[in-house]
Amino acid sequence: MEALLSGQCAAQSVGPANQLFGLLVQTILAAQCAISPPDMWPKDYGPTALAQGLDEYDFVIVGAGSAGSVVANRLSENPDWKVLLLEAGGDPPIESEIPFMQIHLEKSNVDWVYYADSSDGVEAKRTACRASSSPAGCYWPRGKMLGGSGAMNAMVYMRGNAHDYDTWEALGNAGWGWRSVLPYFRKSEDNRDPVVVGDGTYHGTGGYLTVSSITGKATAQVDHLREAVQAAGFNFLNDFNAQEHIGFGRVQVNTANATRVSSAKAFLVPIKDRPNLHVIKHAHAVELKFDENRRATGVKFVRSESDDEYREFEVHVRRETIVSAGAVNTPQLLMLSGVGRAEDLRDLNIPLVSDLPVGRKLQDHVTVPLFYRIYRSTATDYDVQRELVIPSFEYLLQREGPLTEAGLNAFVGFVNTRNISHPFPDVQYHHMYSRKRSGIASRWLQKMDLDGLVQDSVETANAEADLLAAFPILLKPKSWGHVRLHTERPMDRPLIDAGYFTHRDDMLTLIEGIRVHRRIMAQAKPMDPELVRIDLPECGREVYDSDAYWECYIRELSLTLYHPVGTAKMGPSHDPDAVVDARLRVKGVSGLRVVDASIMPDIVSGNTNAAVVMIAEKASDMLKEDHGWSA
Repeated sequence: MEALLSGQCAAQSVGPANQLFGLLVQTILAAQCAISPPDMWPKDYGPTALAQGLDEYDFVIVGAGSAGSVVANRLSENPDWKVLLLEAGGDPPIESEIPFMQIHLEKSNVDWVYYADSSDGVEAKRTACRASSSPAGCYWPRGKMLGGSGAMNAMVYMRGNAHDYDTWEALGNAGWGWRSVLPYFRKSEDNRDPVVVGDGTYHGTGGYLTVSSITGKATAQVDHLREAVQAAGFNFLNDFNAQEHIGFGRVQVNTANATRVSSAKAFLVPIKDRPNLHVIKHAHAVELKFDENRRATGVKFVRSESDDEYREFEVHVRRETIVSAGAVNTPQLLMLSGVGRAEDLRDLNIPLVSDLPVGRKLQDHVTVPLFYRIYRSTATDYDVQRELVIPSFEYLLQREGPLTEAGLNAFVGFVNTRNISHPFPDVQYHHMYSRKRSGIASRWLQKMDLDGLVQDSVETANAEADLLAAFPILLKPKSWGHVRLHTERPMDRPLIDAGYFTHRDDMLTLIEGIRVHRRIMAQAKPMDPELVRIDLPECGREVYDSDAYWECYIRELSLTLYHPVGTAKMGPSHDPDAVVDARLRVKGVSGLRVVDASIMPDIVSGNTNAAVVMIAEKASDMLKEDHGWSA
């Protein structure tokens, strides 16, 4: 290393060796650039708008995330419609392209870095995330770039199940039952696994969104877990997006050619040169404009010129404005524009346009980490050369190796904690693997603000053995939270109350989810699993392994799975909590729709990204129908 730093790492070269290694370096740099070249993404129309001003558009879409990217694609299919897409962030960084590097996007400049409180409302004592070192509460990452949160998620393609969508319809939302939404899942999908596609009943091919099955190389860890879940009485499933949902197996993911596929990459990149679609980046929407008839006529937004300098624009809309800013930013924008609860807006001197319960019915998937020491007697130390340097080289030059593999991250499960034979789950499991002395689990905990004693406990365990982290996830919470404005200033962050565990049943279900996973791990004899006891002083008075202990544990270590929904809830006219109707039109106004996870009347039983893409596909057809055009 000393010779390297001094510039004298080898004897003098007569030429060919320097040329050879110089070529190697150039090849590696070219391969890195090829992962995410700047010209891959749609051109930023912002500089043109600065120079020439903005014309009127038929449709303006706020947010280029998992929903907005789809709507922009589908509406611009009509060459006679002029479409503008506004995105508060810019192009995704290279980390958003490499599988399972999404954690490095968290708390970066492409993350809104939100925090959600969760208190009991009596003494303002937290009901969840109590071990977080942040005084703000539960860390909630949200994507701020083309692709939105879908550009920083875990790529999981999971739809939920038929019961989820039939429940939507039973709540009064005609056309949102399973039979009605399944064609839209198929429409967007380009599933690359012929075994999964089968006769096409559940899956589609030829759509924009690539879906791949994680098959990967067989590993001892996966084999041992498979044997354990089967010994515990669960099936091993090949397709969670078909008819069966209880069991364990490998997931389907949005990847193509060993790179991640967000909705922006899937739906915007192929059509980036459509002349009737303009994309303005770094454009933060701050207000929706309405005329005297309460019709949405425009969008005011600011574009950053520097760190502390903004230029204000207002764009006029001929047909409709579509808000697809996500379950936090969508209600914030609506309320800033006078669409919200009258009493909330009155306190902030915001003129009321439509008195609606915006932000009230927030739901999220809450989870908690369990850590097991495994292979304590056989685990080998993490080696940077073996585990990182060589795999990076393989990925850059061949798109092969461990960086393309999901490992235990792709081993998921669904159970019903009250009835093992029930067809629909109430708990899901994700997993994470940290090789002995790798520090992976420790660094992840630090990202989640679980440093201090929690991080110390896990680091000590990881110094002794490999670690398996398991995440029991509450799928169907009965608890609700809300999003409210903190101030009337649009650049200020909103107030988020996650509402975790305000309903007692949620805690009981998650406790049982922990016990089910422990029973499974008891069957994994070759892994020699041993649960890591985290140093939690707040739980010291409880008897270990009692329900009271696990309740304390959950309240200390609870985390979001990044799935907030419901803050602009869809519902019929008699639903007092509804913000939009079944065609996603905002009530009490015209020319305005919400198209994103905000509209879910009840959270789906699985990762939410696939459902959001489906919502956008269905909404796009509604928009076409309502404006008299079909492809």
